[in-house]
Amino acid sequence: MEYNMKPKVSIIVPIYNVESYLDRCIQSLLNQTLKEIEIILVDDGSPDNCPAMCDEYAKQDNRIKVIHKKNAGLGYARNSGLEIATGEYVAFVDSDDFVDINMYESLYSKAKSNHYDTVLCNCYFYRNEKSMQKREDINQETIFIGRKEVDDFLLDIIGPLPEYKHDVKYMMSVWHGIYSMNLIRKENLRFVSERDFISEDIIWDIDYLHKAQRVCYVPNCLYYYCLNENSLSRKYNPERYNKNKELVVEVKRKLSLLFEEEYYKIHFLRLMFLYLRNSLQYMAQYANSTQSIRNVLNDNFWKPLFQHYPYHQMDMKHRLFFMMLKFKIVFLLQICLNRHFKI
Repeated sequence: MEYNMKPKVSIIVPIYNVESYLDRCIQSLLNQTLKEIEIILVDDGSPDNCPAMCDEYAKQDNRIKVIHKKNAGLGYARNSGLEIATGEYVAFVDSDDFVDINMYESLYSKAKSNHYDTVLCNCYFYRNEKSMQKREDINQETIFIGRKEVDDFLLDIIGPLPEYKHDVKYMMSVWHGIYSMNLIRKENLRFVSERDFISEDIIWDIDYLHKAQRVCYVPNCLYYYCLNENSLSRKYNPERYNKNKELVVEVKRKLSLLFEEEYYKIHFLRLMFLYLRNSLQYMAQYANSTQSIRNVLNDNFWKPLFQHYPYHQMDMKHRLFFMMLKFKIVFLLQICLNRHFKI
């Protein structure tokens, strides 16, 4: 199919070893109600049939561009797409996920009519048609205008205030929105590699949102995040604990360059709490031993969290869990972790 139009949204899709999911993803993009798009398929050295599938799709629709490159990971694959993107806005889709056919028309029209740098949406956590759950960070349209409001939003992405009932208030993922290409070009923004930092998205959020002035979050669930048991993020990695710590260090380094410590400190400590809990839950799942939990709790890396976080302001469930960590009540922690205690 031939289209002759300037793209309004460039959609970058990094691709690696997703042969069984790729058709579903690409079809959801080709069928967008917004026709003025370009779809940049970045074959990141995929060892399966994905490279040939990408080339075949490009023959069928001239809105599709294909990049074949040596494998370097998700972050750098997105960067390759950014190098050739020509849309007014850019979106990022993981190739084992898919989107609502109205997603980009909805987000683009909202962005253009109000001059937003970014428009974000809610999503579904999807297993199959009979098993999907709404992830609703907001229940009504929410707007952040100006440096103070956008920075407050950014810090709530890093970590919410103590009284908030969950450890995550807003998703830090980049796939549920569109981003201004003018801003990306002006600031020369790029992704780090997830091989260097376990969450390249949170670092992008810091770099991008601190430069943005107008952000909108709409309540529509338009992105389907697919819970693929074979994805890399769900496979055991013995280095994950150290990777979590390295990310925490990098987030603090970046925040300290942008803000006074008193402005970001509580948000950052909530992030530390989240990554400590995630590390313990991960270990409980794959290496369930009292000693592994004890070793983490004895790691001085987490000392600032226990010394400075106002955990008494948290709800009861969080407060009890925090006290188990702070006072190293290992046997209770192990029971909670084994039973997938949710906070």
